[in-house]
Amino acid sequence: MNLQVDFMLDTERRSGSTVSQKFVIRLAAFIIPVIVLGLFAVLIVANHSSKRYRNDVEQEKIQIDPEYKKVLGLEKEFKSAQDLKAAIQGWSDSRLDAYRLLRGLQRAAPQTIQLTQWIFDEKVEKVATVFGRTAGIYMKGKVVGERPEADVRRLYQALKSEPPFPDIMSQVEVKRFAASEALDEQGSRVFDIECMLKPRLLVQPPSPVSKPK
Repeated sequence: MNLQVDFMLDTERRSGSTVSQKFVIRLAAFIIPVIVLGLFAVLIVANHSSKRYRNDVEQEKIQIDPEYKKVLGLEKEFKSAQDLKAAIQGWSDSRLDAYRLLRGLQRAAPQTIQLTQWIFDEKVEKVATVFGRTAGIYMKGKVVGERPEADVRRLYQALKSEPPFPDIMSQVEVKRFAASEALDEQGSRVFDIECMLKPRLLVQPPSPVSKPK
C-alpha cells in the first residue's frame, strides 16, 4: 500500500490556470496612470529646472553686458587707431624720393642739355579700389651741340631704362623737339618731355579671398 502525505497548506496553494483577462485589465488600469503621472512629474521638474537655468543666464547676461559693451568700444577704438596708423604710414611710404629722382636726372642729362622748366604735378585720387598719389613731370629744355637730336634721345632712353626711373615712371614721351624761336638762340633746339609716374598707393588693396575648390 502506497501512502501519499501532502504537507502544503491550503493557503500556500496556487492556481495553475492562466491569468484572467480581467486581472490584466485591472493591472493595466493601475500601471498606465502611474507611468503617465511619472512622466508628467519629470516634465514638470525639467520645466522648472529650465526656467531656473534661463533666469540664471539672464542674470549673468545683465552682469556681463556692460563689460561686453566696454570691450566692443575698446575694439572700435583700437580699429580706428589702426586705420589712422595705416593712413599715416601710407602717406609716408607713398612720398616720392625727390632727391633720388633729381640725382638720377642730373646723371642722365647730357652736358649739352639745359633744363629751362621742370614742373611736378601731383594729386591724390582713387586708383582702382583704393586711393593713391598720381603725378606727372613736365620738363622743357634746350640743347646745343653738333647732335642735339641724339642728345635728347639719350635723355629719353635714360628716363625709360636707367635707375631710378623704371621704378618710378610708367610712361615717358617726347612731346616736342624743334628749333628755338628765340633770336639769341639761333642753332639750338628746344624740347618738351612728359613723364607719368606710377601710382603710389596710400593703403594696400585688400587681398582677394580665395574661393574654396
